Amino acid sequence: MSIGKLINEYGKEFSPYMRGLVNHLPMAQLALYQMTKDFEKVKSYTESYVKIVNIDLIKKEYPQCNSFEECLGKRELYESCLELVKKEIQKKNINEVIRYVLNTYSLGMSSGLFHALIRVAYAVEGLKIEEDLVDEVARSLAYYITTYREADLFKRKISGLKIIEEMDGIMNNSHIRELLESKNTMGRKIRALYDDEEYLKLGFVIDGKEEEKVKALLHILLPSFIKSGSIVILHCITGLHALIVLKEYYDNFENVLDILTTCIITHLLTQDDLSFISKKDRIIDFSWNNIISMGRESTDVHTLKLTYSCSQLSKLYDMIELKKAAKKRILMT
Repeated sequence: MSIGKLINEYGKEFSPYMRGLVNHLPMAQLALYQMTKDFEKVKSYTESYVKIVNIDLIKKEYPQCNSFEECLGKRELYESCLELVKKEIQKKNINEVIRYVLNTYSLGMSSGLFHALIRVAYAVEGLKIEEDLVDEVARSLAYYITTYREADLFKRKISGLKIIEEMDGIMNNSHIRELLESKNTMGRKIRALYDDEEYLKLGFVIDGKEEEKVKALLHILLPSFIKSGSIVILHCITGLHALIVLKEYYDNFENVLDILTTCIITHLLTQDDLSFISKKDRIIDFSWNNIISMGRESTDVHTLKLTYSCSQLSKLYDMIELKKAAKKRILMT
């Protein structure tokens, strides 16, 4: 059996959904395989995971749908949407279907705490390993569509050098603080922010090209994760990596980076005690080989995913905080 057949075997049986949570198995399988190239290790991990975690099974009977719009944001229509996606892939080039979904529904990239975007990115990377994973791409697109929750897009542009100053300004704004304190869940806080006109005026995106935008985001994400270990911030980092993986499919990548910036800032504001100050270390005593060797031994799906994402981001951005973030998560689990 190959890695593609292993992922498909479980993907055909299990839904992307787990009650109110997310089935991380296909993402963990691909992250672990990418870091080890060890099929037996992934197989063993998979068998252990399904014994411990209660994942929803795929429904055998479901209604027929005629369009993606009909399925948008309706998780109960996952199986219906999957059938529709498969039909589209048969009629068109798979890359055309990926491109259509990601561009048409770009405001849904942070749906399910960025898992919609992340699963598509892993599936696309998997497809480059093995053609059989076209089925996982179909599943990931059906998940992206059915878990859709619409974000927004800030218009005001700032220099990346001022991102910490601007974040502090929003965090300390009395209106925003009162708005957040009035809501008792992350989902309600996010919705309240997107519905608030003052917040949409205060929010910002980074002026400049791709590198400037990504570096600015990393300059606030990495220190805040290293300090807090927040699972929400972890997903902002892995979501950023996912968007970069999917770059070739977007018609206007700088624009979708602005959407991601809007999503990340909004998610960050739901977290307490944010700090964007990096601690200066005199001696760095760990290498990526060391970090990956530790991370891939973890049984925790988020540790596997963050280790992989940070190691891949480090190939593009030479930031010591990427090592620190990965090591932080490894030591937490």
